[in-house]
Amino acid sequence: MKKIQTGSFLAMTAALLTSPVHAQVPIHSASATAIAGLENGTEIIPSVVPGDEIVVACAPIEQREANSDIRVVLTIAAMPSEVPPGYKKVLATDEQVGRYGVRVRVPNVPDLPEHTVNLNVYVVGENSSRACDGGHLRVVAHHTPDFRHEMKSGPVS
Repeated sequence: MKKIQTGSFLAMTAALLTSPVHAQVPIHSASATAIAGLENGTEIIPSVVPGDEIVVACAPIEQREANSDIRVVLTIAAMPSEVPPGYKKVLATDEQVGRYGVRVRVPNVPDLPEHTVNLNVYVVGENSSRACDGGHLRVVAHHTPDFRHEMKSGPVS
């Protein structure tokens, strides 16, 4: 019986040591939304508030040159139900570049809430210039509150 337990322990240890690690960059902010460029035609449009942090990961960021310049641009999408805010693009300036992606804060500019934006990342190096599509974001004035965590578990009197 002891040999079987030891053998299964060694097999589990070997499996754990050979499995790939998927989480390369920790997300420190609870409000960060991870967005990857989508190529399959389906898209989930997340809602964000000005000031929220988002993380964009794509191949041009991972394969950039050492001294590349990375710019994240939010372009106002032409949605029929939205009134144009008076500008077409916003440059996200509060950015932190990591090895596998870039973290930016959604800019707090007038009339940006209640608009859908296209998220684009431009990577400009000495020898190359590449871009990636980060999909769409819906900028809202405030998040809808979630009261599920405030439900009482005790008896109701």
